[in-house]
Amino acid sequence: MSNHLWDGDVNESVVEEWKTETTPFERVKEVLLATTSHQYAKAIAERARVSEPSARKHLNTLADAGVAETDDTGQGIRYKRSRETIAMNRIQDLHAELTKAELVDGIRDLKGKINAYQEEYDVTDPDDLALELEADDGEGWTAISRWKSLEENLKLAQAALSLYDFDPDHERDDSSIRADGSDTTYGSFAGESSDLSA
Repeated sequence: MSNHLWDGDVNESVVEEWKTETTPFERVKEVLLATTSHQYAKAIAERARVSEPSARKHLNTLADAGVAETDDTGQGIRYKRSRETIAMNRIQDLHAELTKAELVDGIRDLKGKINAYQEEYDVTDPDDLALELEADDGEGWTAISRWKSLEENLKLAQAALSLYDFDPDHERDDSSIRADGSDTTYGSFAGESSDLSA
């Protein structure tokens, strides 16, 4: 008998526990959500510890649901997580971390920082600045990178705010219908102006 309490591979133990506690579909989805470049079903199957036909079936289901992006190479279909899925996960994180008021404050702050870049460089967007910069202007290229990041974060924050109170399971009642017959349920989607016209 060995003197060691555990002779096996710790990772193997973790994988076995993962397999016991999850379904093949859950494992394929989990692997897909960590896949940032297109992969064939075989590679995803190996990582998810499922058969290739099972992985392909689940990946096609995830593609139909918009969770996976596909790329037909002519030699087979490759899969990766969709950009929309990444965005929705980040929006869910923002909803979990920030109140609606904090999101509004964050949007105001991001717009202020973007305005500061516009004023400092006298251009409307980072692409305009890129056209004006010399190759060795390290500070300017760093500003472009930060500016683009701010714009991405602003789009994400605005999307998170617009979906903050969205409840797809919400059943409308008569209180959402105005006397003139218009619907107040959908806010700015019903033609009302947004609260964020800053």
